Amino acid sequence: MGEAEIRTVETIGLIGWGRMGGMMGTFAVRAGWPVVAYDASEEARAAAAQAGATVAGGVAEVAASSDLVLLVVVDDTQVKEAITGPDGILGKARPGTIVAICPSVRPDTCTEMARVAAGHGVHVIDVALVGGERGAEAGALKLMCGGPSHVVDACLKAFAAFAINVCHVGDVGAGQVAKTANNLLLWSCIRANYEALTLARKLGVDPGKLRAFLSIGSGANRPLEEWGAQRLRWPKKDLEVALALAEDAGVHLPMIEALQPLIGELTVEDLADLR
Repeated sequence: MGEAEIRTVETIGLIGWGRMGGMMGTFAVRAGWPVVAYDASEEARAAAAQAGATVAGGVAEVAASSDLVLLVVVDDTQVKEAITGPDGILGKARPGTIVAICPSVRPDTCTEMARVAAGHGVHVIDVALVGGERGAEAGALKLMCGGPSHVVDACLKAFAAFAINVCHVGDVGAGQVAKTANNLLLWSCIRANYEALTLARKLGVDPGKLRAFLSIGSGANRPLEEWGAQRLRWPKKDLEVALALAEDAGVHLPMIEALQPLIGELTVEDLADLR
């Protein structure tokens, strides 16, 4: 049995109209895409309707009328339920439908879902979102994608509605690995920046003035350039995912193990205090 066809993407389905998904859906509607949405929250469904999306009665109904389904839920359990559950995507999706797993989940969750979906003629790719809420709010997310390149390519016009970069990094699950690597560097930089700026201020150097120099020095990094804009919503989850993957792979990450409680104790106010 050969690979299923790929549907031409003309309608976008979106499951999970939250902080990230809501902005992605809004930008897609603004770009002229027909968007069919569902969220378990009545308030979120109302927001989707207000944005111009067609609100479906459930996940399966979204899948039945969409060529590309953006799955923007919270975790592995919700991803599996949305795809294989009683009211799941696979119950009503037409052959050739593409499902993009967007939340931070385990790579093996993505590969498992891709394997199961293939038996229904449905394509699953992982599309990890980089840029956080600020990126989503600006329609400027970066997407790290895993899956067959031709399936990712079929989604590019739709992705352009809410993203400015699309990187194909490997097979299904590779997008999650790439995002994990990105997040390790992000949180490491934030904590290192915090300690460096705290020391400098204690020794009489203004952190704001110092940042102007550091941004052109060998210690330059993007979190330092954007200092004070970080919202610190997901470091706990990101680092837990990274450490679990490292344990499974037999890789020791001593700095990240030490970082986990250190980044956890920081607040948005701590960062703003060093501007």
